[in-house]
Amino acid sequence: MFKPLYADEFRITPFVLYEEATQNIVIDGVSTQYALGVAGVKLRKKYGDSITISSKLGYGQNNDQKTSFASANLSGKVTGSYFNIGGKYEFYKKNDFIFFSSIEHSRRNLDAPNLIGKRNNLDLTGIADTTISSEDLKVGITFKPAKKLSFQLTAGMSNWHIKSDAKGYYVSSGLSATASKSINTKGSDPIIQTMVSTNKDNHNFALSLSDRSLRSKTNTSIITGELNYEFHF
Repeated sequence: MFKPLYADEFRITPFVLYEEATQNIVIDGVSTQYALGVAGVKLRKKYGDSITISSKLGYGQNNDQKTSFASANLSGKVTGSYFNIGGKYEFYKKNDFIFFSSIEHSRRNLDAPNLIGKRNNLDLTGIADTTISSEDLKVGITFKPAKKLSFQLTAGMSNWHIKSDAKGYYVSSGLSATASKSINTKGSDPIIQTMVSTNKDNHNFALSLSDRSLRSKTNTSIITGELNYEFHF
């Protein structure tokens, strides 16, 4: 069983998340049906009563990622890394209410080396490398409806960046063809998040749900659900 490590409010705990775009991400003629599951560890360190620094590192995978560009339709397994680092400052506390601000940077490096598909009824193989990064600035409130239960609501702005290179190849009977496309797009959109967590002595969980809009560049948003779990001895 996993055992978190403690040292002056330093904690290491497991987390899992799943995120999915509500519609295909369509940018510069590239359409992607985005979804990703991630499992990893979270490191958290608290400084005094008001400042918390945290970082997450995980492995991500999607067994059936679909991408279309230049009349080529490809799909296949996507794997990669997930990294997040951030800080939170609790600037006002009264009774069961806490007001705070937070800043986060996250990055997903995704690799799809074995895509397969078709273009004009021709069988294709393909590759794709994608990086999705974001910087989020938010404010929020935490309140406790019960002694061992907390609710949190945050809202703010996210500056995001999607960079991707994809290629499709056809080779048969001495004939060959290549379809390729690159995108490099930035946007700034709202992000909102809700979270419920427990405050028990021996074990705790935190379940969050967020909506990251991409609508400044494409008509969709990314919904993320995340679960963190701590067990104390």
